Amino acid sequence: MKLTIPLNWADDYFDKIDFSQTEEIYAKLGNDVIGGGRPSLTSPTIKKERVKEFVDEAHRRNLKFNYLINATCFDNLETTKKGYKQLRELFDWLSEIKVDIITVSLPMILEIIKKNYPHFSVSASVQTRIDCAEKAKYWEDLGADKINISYVDVNKNFDEIRRIRKQSKIQLQTIANLMCVNRCANVTLHGNYNAHSSQCNHISKGFSFDYYFFSCTEKLLSNPVEILKSAFIRPEDIHLYEELGVDNIKLVERTMTTDHLARIVKAYTDRSYDGNMMDLIHGLSKYIIYNKQNLTKKVEEFILQASFINVFKAKKIIDKLNEIRNDSTFNQCFDLYIDNKKLDGFMKYFANGKCVRDCNECDYCDKFAQTAIQLLVNEDKHEDKMNELRNLKTQMLNGELFLV
Repeated sequence: MKLTIPLNWADDYFDKIDFSQTEEIYAKLGNDVIGGGRPSLTSPTIKKERVKEFVDEAHRRNLKFNYLINATCFDNLETTKKGYKQLRELFDWLSEIKVDIITVSLPMILEIIKKNYPHFSVSASVQTRIDCAEKAKYWEDLGADKINISYVDVNKNFDEIRRIRKQSKIQLQTIANLMCVNRCANVTLHGNYNAHSSQCNHISKGFSFDYYFFSCTEKLLSNPVEILKSAFIRPEDIHLYEELGVDNIKLVERTMTTDHLARIVKAYTDRSYDGNMMDLIHGLSKYIIYNKQNLTKKVEEFILQASFINVFKAKKIIDKLNEIRNDSTFNQCFDLYIDNKKLDGFMKYFANGKCVRDCNECDYCDKFAQTAIQLLVNEDKHEDKMNELRNLKTQMLNGELFLV
């Protein structure tokens, strides 16, 4: 089993990452005509000339380069003369700079590539929510060379992964370290939101105030046992997926700084991590590139747009979030310590098919949470921070953020 790891476009990327178990790196422009799975707000800005330099360096290191065209919605422009032409221009450029793989979410785009650019390998994005063998077969028959299974739905459903593997001849990949709510109902909706917030010609102009992110973060951090119930796969447990026939483990996050991305890659390369599991998770932490002071201006540029939001109230929220991040405890891991080694053996319950997906009838995860999870601050301080997240959502729902 090999790793597929993110590229953050940082100058120190190739110097600090251990690529010994890596087969493929992936990235995309901060925005392009079709957009992708992350808003432009959180993505580094890079020029096309630099993209080619990274592709060339990847090839020098025997790494494949995967460009993401993984937006879940293109506003139907793919079926228009202008939209189709823009897509072909994007593919022509990717072909010119010798990208190896393209990850897609829309079936029509996969077929366009296979018909006109057969030299590209194509991967079906996790955004397609492939959660059963029937969906996997659909994408395989359409021409996909690799599929990303829906980690939120099947990472803990070993029987379904076996079915997918048995009925699919192409490569299988799953994401290991995204902290998403178990079987999240908002995955596709969140994907649409991110797509439109990273499309260069969209009416939203990159505006991003992410209801879905704040909702899920509040739910997970208010009741941290939900993190254990999530789709997260520890480095020590990826062998279980290797035994199922999964070919690649994909890691996130391409919005992270190189130092922290290097730590995650090392943990999964070594298949072991002795420390706080939260170190390996993307979220409201110092790992996000835009937490660096020199990108604060970019955050304000995308959010503080008077035509979309009450600028005065949005500025107060941004200042409050920065205050939280500047608190050393929260900046590290949002005040949670999850002892990774105390979760040894945790995944066997799922691998053995004992989970019946009814948490009202089972306290298995709660028992592990009692010994593995602790707060690094007192409960009152933790609850204060949760209330700040809840208040942010309330301001969105009652219109305070949008009404003058």
